[in-house]
Amino acid sequence: MQKENEHTTKRILALFKKYGVRSVSMDTIASELGISKKTLYERYQSKDHLIEESISFIFKKHFLVLDSILNQTSPPIQKVIEIYRYGIKQMMSYDLAFYAELRKYHPDCFAIYQTNKKTILFDIIKELLEEAQQQKDIRKDINLQLFCELHLYKIDEVIASSEFAKQYAMQEILDHLVIHPIRGILTDPTLLE
Repeated sequence: MQKENEHTTKRILALFKKYGVRSVSMDTIASELGISKKTLYERYQSKDHLIEESISFIFKKHFLVLDSILNQTSPPIQKVIEIYRYGIKQMMSYDLAFYAELRKYHPDCFAIYQTNKKTILFDIIKELLEEAQQQKDIRKDINLQLFCELHLYKIDEVIASSEFAKQYAMQEILDHLVIHPIRGILTDPTLLE
């Protein structure tokens, strides 16, 4: 049953990724799944419930990938870069409308997204940056909380509110949004070359 639910969620998520959340109706989802709308509502009480399940599925996958990155033997700064490389690639795979519609039309679902985002940034990435600072790879005078809030917290919003994916290569976006700001706080900027 869990395997079937994951498969269903993947198919629904594919629709959201391609078209955004607002333009995908429950009729469209039912049709895509080959079930009646009544059956769909038996599985999910509402579209918000369905979106919540999709977001939970997304972050469950993300946390598995992050765990594999955290278990690598590479230095903390490299782990941060790998996390953002993965994250930016994921963000760029969604229709621009996905994030905006989630915020505007499904605020409870967006709150779940934001909570998970904060967990990744402030419980995982900031901790890696603190580890790098303890290892003297990051300057001691850097306030990492402020750095994360100013430079890393809104990356998804920057990507979602523009046509970056069409204008620039993923590596170039990663360089300018993550690597260059991090290089600026390092004790030795050549650590990221």
